[in-house]
Order: sequence, then C-alpha cells, then structure tokens
Amino acid sequence: MDGFAKTPRYVLRDGSHPTSPLISQSSSDAQATVIFGFADKPEYDIFLRSSGLALTPYPLVKGYLQNPIALDNGASKLVVLDAASSQQRLLLAATFESVLEAFHLNSEAVAVSHRLVLEKSSSAYRIQRLVNAAFDVTKDQV
Repeated sequence: MDGFAKTPRYVLRDGSHPTSPLISQSSSDAQATVIFGFADKPEYDIFLRSSGLALTPYPLVKGYLQNPIALDNGASKLVVLDAASSQQRLLLAATFESVLEAFHLNSEAVAVSHRLVLEKSSSAYRIQRLVNAAFDVTKDQV
C-alpha cells in the first residue's frame, strides 16, 4: 500500500528510555520526540544486529503515546517505522496520533506522514513532512 506501513507494536529500550535517532539541531523541528518503532520481532532483530547497544524489546504501549500528546508543545511526535539501523539514509515515520489511532482501530497499517533524512555531515536526521502519499514531494517542517 502506498503511503502506509505496518503498525509498530514494539520499541527497543536502552535502560528505561526508548531508542531514538539523533535529530539535527539545524532542523526546524529539533525539539521533536522521535522513537524507533517495530512491527514485529523480525524487524527489530535486524536493527539489533546493526546496533552496538544492549537494547531490550518492549511493547509500544498506548499510554506512552498518549502522554506526550497531552503535553503538546507544538513539536512533532514521531515513530520511525521498522528501521534497519540507526544510520539508515532514509527513515519513514508516522505521528504518535496516527499510531494511537491504528491501535484503537486494530489496524495492521498506519499512514506514513514524515521521513527523516540522514545528514552525513552531522550523522543526525532532518525531519520532513510528506505532502502526499507518493513519498516524492516533501516540505521541511516549519
């Protein structure tokens, strides 16, 4: 399905915090909350093999997604969808709200609304909002 990905059900935690990509300070959305999410064990196993960290799988829970929404400060809250590594050139993401809605609807798919592009100079990601579901037209976060 164009514009959709498997609904994430798991996160990988480093201690008590979900793993997250480094967001570029030059990004207009540098204060975003971004976590890596995975649809199932095969997907997070790929990420674990590429990571040097001792990460632990943990179910992605509705409560985690709801709390940051209630504390809305205008910054994006995104779940990266089935990343193969923390240094992948392009990552696709969905909003916390979309993932939460997919949970409520018991949907197997979630709408992809953002992509993160790796900036080689800083090894951090720049967040882009997708303008359409074809993934080819984007607009930087404002």
